[in-house]
Amino acid sequence: EKMKRAFKERRDYLVAEMNKIDGISASMPQGAFYVMMNIKELYGKTICGQVIDSADKFAELFLEHAKVAVVPGTGFGADGYVRWSYATSMENIKEGLDRLEKFIG
Repeated sequence: EKMKRAFKERRDYLVAEMNKIDGISASMPQGAFYVMMNIKELYGKTICGQVIDSADKFAELFLEHAKVAVVPGTGFGADGYVRWSYATSMENIKEGLDRLEKFIG
């Protein structure tokens, strides 16, 4: 029960905070330990001198420049999305979100 509450808190926090950031969004997942973040509004924008034209490009640049690893949705048939795990600490989630805001800001 304790871990169930912890995962719910992390999931709810991650989705709520993502939905506050311009250019991205996320829906509440019904299972698993990850959130699919919609990045379609970022397509065509230049970040770190490169145009975001796919989830793969976003994930590559995010890892290289912000040191945050996400999984492109392309392999799941969901280009335009990247997958974030919340099977980590709340501290790591908050740090990742801070890096995300700086990266796309």
